Amino acid sequence: MYDFILILHFLGLSMGAGTSFYMLGLALHARRLKDPEAAKKIVLGAGAAISGVGLVGLLLLLTSGYFLLMQSAVEIRTLSWAFWMKMAMVVAILVYTVMMKIFAIKAKRREGEECVAAMKKIKRFAPIGPFLAFLVISFAVLAFN
Repeated sequence: MYDFILILHFLGLSMGAGTSFYMLGLALHARRLKDPEAAKKIVLGAGAAISGVGLVGLLLLLTSGYFLLMQSAVEIRTLSWAFWMKMAMVVAILVYTVMMKIFAIKAKRREGEECVAAMKKIKRFAPIGPFLAFLVISFAVLAFN
């Protein structure tokens, strides 16, 4: 059972981390477009669909991580500093994901300057996602090595 949960954990990791890189690519592509409506279509069209995959991956990652800890019978207070840094990065990813989702909802529902402002925030903050994914993976390797 442990191996199956570990497989689900890595599946959630690949879905969640992969989404941040995909969204960065979309934001960079949209940044080059001169027409704000075309950029909005790209980021909020394909981006919204793939964002849902990332959210499912994040939920799978969190759920499977909880069950991995419960199955391994590890005492929480004995976990290393790297584990706690990894968990801090997971919290940062959760905050980042919610923040980006709020920007996307604003961009989708608003028109004119408010929409443009939300799209600019999405483009500005997009590089943070892959950086957070890199950090969480790095601390996970340090924690469980």
